[in-house]
Amino acid sequence: IETKYLINESREQVRKSINASNLNEIIFTSGGTESNNLALHGILKLNLKIKQHIITSPFEHPSVLNLLKSLQNSYENIQISFVKVNSNGIIDLEHFRQLIQPQTKLVTIMHSNNEIGSIQPIEEIVQICRQFGSSDLRIHTDASQSLGKVPIDVTRLGVDLLTICSHKFHGPKGIGALYIREGIQLEPILYGAQHEQGLRPGTENVLAIVGLGKACQLISNKTLLNKRIEQMKRTRDRLYQGLIQQFNEDFIHLNTHEVYSLPNTLNLSFRGINAKQLVQQLNNRLAFSTGSACHEDTKHQSMSTTLQAIGTISLLFVIIFNMNNSLLFKGLSWELARGTIRLSTSYMTTDVEIDQAIALLTNAIKQQLSSFTNGNH
Repeated sequence: IETKYLINESREQVRKSINASNLNEIIFTSGGTESNNLALHGILKLNLKIKQHIITSPFEHPSVLNLLKSLQNSYENIQISFVKVNSNGIIDLEHFRQLIQPQTKLVTIMHSNNEIGSIQPIEEIVQICRQFGSSDLRIHTDASQSLGKVPIDVTRLGVDLLTICSHKFHGPKGIGALYIREGIQLEPILYGAQHEQGLRPGTENVLAIVGLGKACQLISNKTLLNKRIEQMKRTRDRLYQGLIQQFNEDFIHLNTHEVYSLPNTLNLSFRGINAKQLVQQLNNRLAFSTGSACHEDTKHQSMSTTLQAIGTISLLFVIIFNMNNSLLFKGLSWELARGTIRLSTSYMTTDVEIDQAIALLTNAIKQQLSSFTNGNH
């Protein structure tokens, strides 16, 4: 009885944090990956015998892209279209409208990008779907990166399904949730007892659920959330300005949109720098990641789908999906992609830590430049 109370209390805290209508719209999962799989597979499994057209972006999380690839390879009735994006990673709404057809059954566009932080116009996407799409078109957004960094209101957004990931806003790992608008039917992807309305069988991870609930309770306080947002943005901007002051502006390419982006995310490309080497230089001193998913110093290696989708060079990412629609994605140049890093701040990040990060990055970059100048590359 006590654990049931704690679970329902946590469900209410999650509901309130996204302004869902009722408790039954919140399903607990093991995290963002499972929520995405349940949302997409749960919708598409309902009608696998008829043609189902899906619209998505080229830079969704692997739990979305890999699932769609698998479904398309397994079922000939599944067709996928990728919407174009601009150089800041914002989708082209006119192209999106053109992609909608009577057979479009699912739209899945992430709320914000996990690499460059761009925030998508989800409300406008929903409005276009309701105006031009069929009555059974379902709309999903992966808000894993957004909750706790920007206000999320599912009533205002108008989406049918929304993914939540606990550890992205200081909750425990291994727990997440899926918002399912009342009246939306899903097929389960796991089978067992009737936990979570039969959609997620298995004994509940009560401790993790309570942790997610508490994290949601904190961000439901608008004053506290706004203070967190202000602090993240201020420290992120301090980091960017500090790096700009150390180098020529032509040397640093800003991939993050200056307005429509998460307040904590800074994605930068350094011309001629090896980002993977930069991470190794600062190992155990500064926590950051490469933005290009590069593995070797060769032009034959792959860059991330996000960096493929922005910039100036066309790349046939669409080939790996064996698609019929020959959509080309504009990609960041190899030199810039190779030198791309992603930096993130927290509401707990201090000015002292930011200044230390600026100094560490500046010294490491100058070491690489000096090495290149001396011919040791």
